[in-house]
Amino acid sequence: MPYTMQLDRDRGLLDLRYHGVVSIAQRLQAADEAVPLLRESGVRRILIDLIGAVAAPDAIDDFRAFATRITGEPVFRQSRTAFIAPPVNYTNHLIEVLVDAHHYPFSRFVDRDAAIAWLLGDEPTCGLAD
Repeated sequence: MPYTMQLDRDRGLLDLRYHGVVSIAQRLQAADEAVPLLRESGVRRILIDLIGAVAAPDAIDDFRAFATRITGEPVFRQSRTAFIAPPVNYTNHLIEVLVDAHHYPFSRFVDRDAAIAWLLGDEPTCGLAD
């Protein structure tokens, strides 16, 4: 799998790190794996690190399906999500546009420490408004 996922119980967050070439189907699989972990643990902070990942050439309908999946999942909507991605990341930006339209609670970062600090704090989510 082009990702690792673990609960960081000390910080109270789900740490999802992608690496290599990642398709939307694999992101959907990670989302499906994350749901029971979040439900059972009560964790509502999600760290998604895309720094080491490259997007597979997926179709726009795949992006829409992914956005629909995550914005329709109550446990994700009740969570704070921090995306860590390079400043220019077309694939994640497209996902951000789609989920922002549904008021999905996320913020974007280029620095892991800043993302974790935000997740552990109480600053509001900014979506694309940052």
